[in-house]
Amino acid sequence: MISAFDAVVRANAVLVRQLSARAGVHENALRALVLIDDTGYSTPTEVAGYLGLTSGAVTNMVDRMTAAGLVERAPNPNDRRGSLLRLRPEGDAVVRGYRQRYADLLTAVDATHDGDLVTLLSDLATSLYEQAGDAEG
Repeated sequence: MISAFDAVVRANAVLVRQLSARAGVHENALRALVLIDDTGYSTPTEVAGYLGLTSGAVTNMVDRMTAAGLVERAPNPNDRRGSLLRLRPEGDAVVRGYRQRYADLLTAVDATHDGDLVTLLSDLATSLYEQAGDAEG
């Protein structure tokens, strides 16, 4: 069972690497774009925490994503010195392509397993979050 899970993790890493290369962004930038899409906007500090990167690394990454037209910085109304990151249409297109690829893949797998995949993945996510909480304590 562990080897099957490890295989899924490795295969996912390969797919993320290929999708990010196709989009012309680093894997961490793709993950940041997905985070920003999930939240509607994110601060660079939130992106750094999510990706486990330093603020300097995130600043450089955001500079590159801004120059590529993927995100925009907006003033943060809660922090005069901070900014909010929002997707631009080009960034939204990258995330839509990423999500569509996963949707197609998961739909195909689900069809071969009698529609139980959503329940299985939900249960797995819940267990992973519970284990992460237990590991902190």
